[in-house]
Amino acid sequence: MDKQPNIITAFSEMAPRYEQLMDKELNRFWGVDYATFLDNVLRDFHPSSSDLILDIATGSGFIPGYLVESGKTFSEIIGLDITFDMLVHAQQRILEMRTQNRVLLVCASAHAMPFKQILFDRAICCLATHHMDVPSLLKNIHQTLKPGGYVTIADAGGSSGWKNLMIKSLIKTGAFLYFLMVENFSRAAAESSAIANIHTSEEWSEMLKECHFQNVRLRQLKSRRFYSPDPIIIHAQKSSA
Repeated sequence: MDKQPNIITAFSEMAPRYEQLMDKELNRFWGVDYATFLDNVLRDFHPSSSDLILDIATGSGFIPGYLVESGKTFSEIIGLDITFDMLVHAQQRILEMRTQNRVLLVCASAHAMPFKQILFDRAICCLATHHMDVPSLLKNIHQTLKPGGYVTIADAGGSSGWKNLMIKSLIKTGAFLYFLMVENFSRAAAESSAIANIHTSEEWSEMLKECHFQNVRLRQLKSRRFYSPDPIIIHAQKSSA
């Protein structure tokens, strides 16, 4: 079954309140707000003034705004998202920042990026890989990065116990019921389906190496709740060869 309709429907509905919702959910499960989490993710992110950056699943444009407001130097950042309604809110943020010449928004799937190969110096994907086919995503990122380019990924990280089919089934059911109660059916369906795409550190390392990334660095943070997966932050580099 194609999961994208549920994802698009869920995130279209969330678009007007996305950042407030992320603050609430990250605080509930990980004990941090959205901006503090991004501080952790991007503290080792140091682009040069000539870098072209791709922000995958940019949502409401929080990361492009964060990079601009934090004084990070770069040439241009392209925010890609499959949900048009999210990009409407991202465009409003960009207009308010008056940095239109540095931020471009594109509505497309991360599984079918409309870019030529070997284009970007850096790529970011934050809190979105659990809604994607990760090997396909990593292949697409690798193809669009220049030799020696960097990728930064942050999301929930799984544990070895999640590989048990009974445990995974219980987690999926719990996720569905929780989001059905606090949100709606589309969000519940999207989040329960996403459980299958939450990977362990070891799985991430293996997938990155299979896609020919090197210098892989993984950092596991600690979630606030025992039932919540620990967040994982990943940095890797495409070979310069």
